[in-house]
Amino acid sequence: MTSVTESTHDSLKSCKLFFILSGEHESLPQAEVEAILESEGVPYTPVSRSYRLLTLESQEQALKVVSDRSLMFDSCGVVLGECEAEENEIRRLVRSQPIENLLGGLESFAVRSARMGQSRTHVRRVDLERDVGGLVKEMAPQIKVHLTNPDATLMCLLHGRTFVLGLSGFRKPSGLIAPRLPRKRPVFHPSTMPPKIARCMVNLARARPGGIFADPFSGVGGISLEAATIGCNVVALDADLRMTWGVRRNLRHFGRDPLGLVNGDARMMPLHSIDAIATDPPYGRGSSTMGLKTTHLVREFLLNARNALQTNCHLCISSPEQVEVERYAQDAGFEVREKHFARVHRSLTRQFVVLRNC
Repeated sequence: MTSVTESTHDSLKSCKLFFILSGEHESLPQAEVEAILESEGVPYTPVSRSYRLLTLESQEQALKVVSDRSLMFDSCGVVLGECEAEENEIRRLVRSQPIENLLGGLESFAVRSARMGQSRTHVRRVDLERDVGGLVKEMAPQIKVHLTNPDATLMCLLHGRTFVLGLSGFRKPSGLIAPRLPRKRPVFHPSTMPPKIARCMVNLARARPGGIFADPFSGVGGISLEAATIGCNVVALDADLRMTWGVRRNLRHFGRDPLGLVNGDARMMPLHSIDAIATDPPYGRGSSTMGLKTTHLVREFLLNARNALQTNCHLCISSPEQVEVERYAQDAGFEVREKHFARVHRSLTRQFVVLRNC
């Protein structure tokens, strides 16, 4: 990750921040950002939420906190100003910025633009980047334009009828998750969660580095690997011994050692004092439910999970949408905090339910 904001702003000052989301799902990326900040104790106030753009009021340290943990964002930074998405208004906004102070001491910059969702403006991105770049050069002629590796990047975001000018602080490196894709691991299973979704579930469970994290239906360890990658002490449990050995091989392949590997039934977990749980119980043709219906498995698991999870800690569970997770969770004594849906294919829509142990 690269940053320029720490050298140009007071990182403890509350300001308006933007997060450009990767857009795979309608609500998961936004929920992940807010869950990360909550788990790390960084105060924030949402300002606006849309398909690919999230803005909120928080301290600048929120940018690094999110960039260190999320895989569902493209870039983030500080909002410098907003105006109507009209050429004259945009020029006026750019000219009002203290460019010398913002980019002072830096040798190069670039201007990037993006349309976020339904952008209702005639402004063309290529013209926008050229015009804003020209204005910046007029105001700070000593700073060069460098399109491939600039010291600072000004973001021009077109959202509805609004133009947002931002200074990018962090961006997600390309190819970050490629080595951890399921088929690149020593042990593959077709039901394994892809890294982005697995990491999102870990974050929605409010897991923290150094905390004890458990996946009671670990399979070959897709979720466990992401929890270990952000620094959690991982306990992986599965009723199939072959899966348990698969978790071990996959974690060790990436230099991660689990806190514990348990071959056992998630409905009778021999665990306690867990700080966070994220799990994907088996369902469908590619998974074994040990002869039990998924609904029965989920219901009995939730009854047991409350005893394993510490008070006020969270559990994120994935299942087909027809499984009544919310009702089973409430029967078990959990508080349902949020629920998200993601269509996988024509016959499967997956739900992600976040529960708190009251």
